[in-house]
Amino acid sequence: MRVTGVGSLPHIDAAEAAAFVAETTNLPYLPQLANRHPSEGMLRQWGEGLCGAVGTDDGIGLRYGEPIHASDEAFVGAAAMLTSANGPVIKTQFTGPLTLFLALLAAGCRYEGLWDCVVDGLVERVNAHIAWIRSTRPDLDVIAMMDEPALVTFAPERADGPVAIEVAAGALSRVMGEIANPVGIHVCGDTDWRTVAGLRPSWLSWDLAGLGDGFLNATDAIAEAIAHGTGVMWGLVPTDPAPIDTDRIRSRYGTAVTRLVIDGAPVERLTHTSVATPACGLAGLSIGGAEVVMDRVHAAVALLDD
Repeated sequence: MRVTGVGSLPHIDAAEAAAFVAETTNLPYLPQLANRHPSEGMLRQWGEGLCGAVGTDDGIGLRYGEPIHASDEAFVGAAAMLTSANGPVIKTQFTGPLTLFLALLAAGCRYEGLWDCVVDGLVERVNAHIAWIRSTRPDLDVIAMMDEPALVTFAPERADGPVAIEVAAGALSRVMGEIANPVGIHVCGDTDWRTVAGLRPSWLSWDLAGLGDGFLNATDAIAEAIAHGTGVMWGLVPTDPAPIDTDRIRSRYGTAVTRLVIDGAPVERLTHTSVATPACGLAGLSIGGAEVVMDRVHAAVALLDD
């Protein structure tokens, strides 16, 4: 099982972040370094300048203001990684339309046509980003992951989501269909996995410990997606340097794999093409804490591959 990261890292120095990725993964990714500059945070990196959004005074989120262009500081971490990445594949990630739409609503944006503005603007940005990767490193294939934390609002145990699931799925489908690269979906929690799997993403990326009824009620749909080519990224280890229960990780993983295989997922594809990750991004940790988490991901892979 290969190892990659979800996206964010705690580093301030971009070269050090690139070295960290090289040392801790065998499927490198473009790091997001919000501690280096707030424009590398997931909302500002992909939302600043979109539909009139600007960064908030606290540097974290978005507010509604005069339209601007995205900051030149938004991809410094990514640029550092591209100069040093070893092939043949690089993973990148972008914030999904549902998360950006809800952030813009919270920021006070109310004008008609917001969904279209978000989807169209995001597609343009992601296509430009992927074109930049390919022009900079034509030797690398690209894995593009859509990070959609807002999809957890559709987990079965929650009340009705902020928008209809059909509307959210339609926005995701449009983005995936208009980006010039296969797109995977990352959710760091449970969600309506039946709907997500039905979109046929190139990858499904989840937090193993966060899988609940949304997963258990959709293993047939997920298995069908895997049979049609969807890969799985397993968030094996919590993003917390506290001690972990390796037996519980083995049990959760084994139960999930068994359910998917029973429902028709090809076992060879499920086990031999899967990728291991932490449960989520690592920006909230110290650099030492991030090292601990990545060491544990590798230890979990060794345990599961044994």
